[in-house]
Amino acid sequence: MYVFNTAGEAVGFVFECLIYDLEGTPLGRILGSRVHRIDGSYVGEWFHNMVVARRPAIPRPISPISTPPRRPAMSPCAPRTPAAEHARYPDAFHLLYDGQVTALAAE
Repeated sequence: MYVFNTAGEAVGFVFECLIYDLEGTPLGRILGSRVHRIDGSYVGEWFHNMVVARRPAIPRPISPISTPPRRPAMSPCAPRTPAAEHARYPDAFHLLYDGQVTALAAE
């Protein structure tokens, strides 16, 4: 399953409960509707196949896991048409790379 940004472009994929970029680098994991980095820090919410900056009641970190192995790279798929409801929340996929959660503080 592909992961899209709010503009409708494929930016990664999901294998089991882990999120990878298109190059196959493991970035984070999905637990319920919450998305966390491999180190356990909270990043955002899983919403319509996107990682978005949407603050839950209490954003809590979870236990870190050892870095999973890389997966084979995926070729990008055709972009999907962005829908108006997808623009309700800012894109947060990039936060899986650097761990900054400053976008949530603005809410």
